[in-house]
Amino acid sequence: MSENPFPVVDGVPPGRALLGARIRELIEASVGVRDDDEADLAAAARRVEAVTEALRAGGRRSPLLLAALEGGGYLSINNPLEGPGNPLAPPLSWVHVGPESVRADVLLGAAHEGPPGRVHGGWVAAVLDHVLGRATAAAGFPGMTASLTVDYHHGTPYAVPLTAEGRLVRRDGRKLHATGELKAGDVVCATATAILVHFSADRFPVAQSSIMD
Repeated sequence: MSENPFPVVDGVPPGRALLGARIRELIEASVGVRDDDEADLAAAARRVEAVTEALRAGGRRSPLLLAALEGGGYLSINNPLEGPGNPLAPPLSWVHVGPESVRADVLLGAAHEGPPGRVHGGWVAAVLDHVLGRATAAAGFPGMTASLTVDYHHGTPYAVPLTAEGRLVRRDGRKLHATGELKAGDVVCATATAILVHFSADRFPVAQSSIMD
């Protein structure tokens, strides 16, 4: 297998990141729009449809696309949790990635609401799952989640800065044990424990590279 079998570009294409950001804003606007003018909503839907058709005409077979970052490492541009090109991804930015722990700043919005004023628990679990996966990879043992247990301590607010942290606790052969937490300020909103299964580096070679030093 070649050293890197996946499509790679040099850095995140600005246009792709900008498009992702604008569609992310569109999603937020659409879930909060007033519905007392059906004509305006229908007109907006037609404009969105036209743009969608134009973009679909130049579609790629697979969404996987990696950005080679300055200083080493890769970023999955269309990843649904951290990819700047994916409008489903909440703004999640890594502030620390190291062998002992990883930490990310996260901002979830109204589109992620479950209970009134709070983030849907599935999104909380997804963020923690992603952070724990990054933690094991940063420790030198990339893996896929076999089990994930999330304890919800407080409702997670949206539209406020959140911090997600993860760490590899121990390794038993191919079995990786990791823990993490999601906080709003000093309040721990949720904690997670997970078991991941370590996979060989030659299967997914880029997984060995963290996105930050």
